[in-house]
Amino acid sequence: MKRIGVDLGGTKTEIILTGDNVLDIVERKRVPTIKDQGYERLIAQIAELINEFQSLVHEDEEITIGMGIPGSVFPPTGLVQSANTQCLIGHPLKKDLEALIKHEIRIENDANCFALSEALIGAGKGHESVLGIIMGTGMGGGIVLSGKLRKGVHGNAGEWGHMALIVNGTKCWCGQNGCMELYLSGTGIQRIYQERTGKKRILQEIYQGYEAGSDLAAEEVFEEFIFNFGRGMANLITIFDPSIIVIGGGVSNLPILYSEGVSSTTRQSFRPELPIPIVKNQLGDSSGIFGAAMLTE
Repeated sequence: MKRIGVDLGGTKTEIILTGDNVLDIVERKRVPTIKDQGYERLIAQIAELINEFQSLVHEDEEITIGMGIPGSVFPPTGLVQSANTQCLIGHPLKKDLEALIKHEIRIENDANCFALSEALIGAGKGHESVLGIIMGTGMGGGIVLSGKLRKGVHGNAGEWGHMALIVNGTKCWCGQNGCMELYLSGTGIQRIYQERTGKKRILQEIYQGYEAGSDLAAEEVFEEFIFNFGRGMANLITIFDPSIIVIGGGVSNLPILYSEGVSSTTRQSFRPELPIPIVKNQLGDSSGIFGAAMLTE
């Protein structure tokens, strides 16, 4: 059996062809995402990639196709909702793509794909309940129980980035105020630092200033970040009680999460004597696309 996995990102679209073992990559390709050219052109690009990779598979061989998107499909209608790639919103993406590729395709939120791969073959392997969370440009999450995704009735389970953290906080693109994404994502940290200093710095530069003790504003920003991270994790643990939490995205590369961040979580947990492992992902940038290829698991 062969698997095709597609990771539709905001700036790039990646596709892989694997064997029955998803880690056995036969072919891989990455192209810019042409979202600015509109929905029809974007799905035509995706279909061209999938058809190209389907042609690499012998006609007698079974093939499965899965895709992760920066949004979700609303189950009652099949229409895309809450997508950062906004040209997808309101369209029957699955139906339209299947008409172009002449094959069934499974479509899931990219954070769900991340959680699935990390639960089955990554840092969460062997755990009964895995909460996979992404802390990057934006934030998202996925829940895997006994090896199966749990998406919720409306396909929004695990979207912890839009739980409220700060009462009357900053307005979020989702329409609410004080969402966790605004304070714990990489862009959130950069925004807070710039508001306080007037200086535009990337996440790694701010973190370096914090580590070196040479930037008072960076120290203050990260002290608040660690407190807020602990509160967010403690809330998730209280709600889901997972056996492990796996973190992905650019913020997951900051060592502070697994030291001060874990301590902050423990202090704010409902049951601090029962700590939940909080670990970095094992599959790196490939977590999402491996998860997309495994959606028929």
